[in-house]
Formats: sequence, structure tokens, C-alpha cells
Amino acid sequence: MDCRQLLDIKQYEFLMNYFMRRQQELKVAELDEPFSYDGFSVYDQIFQQLTKEAEVAYIECFAEPPPPIALTNLYHLAELELAGRRPRIKAPTSLQ
Repeated sequence: MDCRQLLDIKQYEFLMNYFMRRQQELKVAELDEPFSYDGFSVYDQIFQQLTKEAEVAYIECFAEPPPPIALTNLYHLAELELAGRRPRIKAPTSLQ
């Protein structure tokens, strides 16, 4: 899902910038641990922490909670952006 359908540009950029900054501060890309599917890995704990922090910051800035799917999607999109592997999204071919 393209989160630009759920958020206006300021909200989208706020969350992207927030996640990119915090992931760099916590050096998420440098984590070196085996895949864990139990939800208790360091990566999982950082993900939970950052999405909760981002939600609070978003509410303070925009006076409303963000859609939960936007938090998840933009967290992972920020990871891809920092790694230089962000997928390119095609613009719609027609306007309604």
C-alpha cells in the first residue's frame, strides 16, 4: 500500500524523516543477529520502540493518530531508503 494515499505530504515526510533519523541514530542497519521469528529480537524491540515513539511524535505534531499501517510501511520504507534500495513507485497513468 502506498501511504501517500493515507497521509498528506507533510505527514508522510514527517514519519519518513523521523524513522530515517532514529534508525541512523540506533544503527539499525548495523545489527548483526540471526533471523528471529519470536518477536523478541533486538530488531523487533527497536521496531516496537520506534513505532511507538513515532506515533507519540506524530500526535504531538498533527493532533491525531497516524494510521497503524502507515507506521509499519514507512518504518520499512525508511530502511530501504537508507540502504539505497527504495522501490520506485509509478505515477498513476490517468486522473479521475
